[in-house]
Amino acid sequence: MNFKKTFCAGAAALSLVAGGAQAATLSLVASANQVAVGSNVTVDVVISGLDAIGEIVSGFDLNVGYNTSVLGWSVINLAPGVESLGGESNVLFGFDTNATDGDIGGDVTSFLTDGELDALQGDTLTLMRFVFTGSTDGVSFLNFGANPDFQRLVTGRLNQDDEAGVLNLTYQGTCIAVGTGDCNNRVPEPETYGLAAIALLGAGLARRRQVAKGVKQA
Repeated sequence: MNFKKTFCAGAAALSLVAGGAQAATLSLVASANQVAVGSNVTVDVVISGLDAIGEIVSGFDLNVGYNTSVLGWSVINLAPGVESLGGESNVLFGFDTNATDGDIGGDVTSFLTDGELDALQGDTLTLMRFVFTGSTDGVSFLNFGANPDFQRLVTGRLNQDDEAGVLNLTYQGTCIAVGTGDCNNRVPEPETYGLAAIALLGAGLARRRQVAKGVKQA
């Protein structure tokens, strides 16, 4: 068995599935993935790849889950420069700052036109900024909520009915280790298991094809 060829075939199958539809990425970007107990860490909510899909951000409603026994939040705010959604006079915004269940977030809607937003925004835009404090030794995974209707909703350009379309996004969380905690020992996310399964499936298919080809040649 040619392991290298089989592995490459599996990786190619993974790439084909993962790259089938072009999408922008919504990421949680931590200023540090390891902090001391009592120290602060900043986490930005960043969307990138807007130019590749020809889109803008006209509004969002996002929530982030985290481990309250390891992290405590101290600040949640619109990111500096998020005026590209319209500025204070053109934006309605409100924040859900309920941290008791380990879920915080915010929402913004712009009243500028698509053209005005397009001129103000680039390929990458920081939407929100959180500041957490390390509470105790341990690890906290930060991920967007699963509900697409209000926990991880980002809207883009208006359609002919003046309705903002929901952007096709991929999501990337982050890990923050506090004190003796270690993000390197993190358990893979469910999505990671799924991608690994796809790669193994691709490798299996490649192996079956090799076997079939060998039988034919014999």
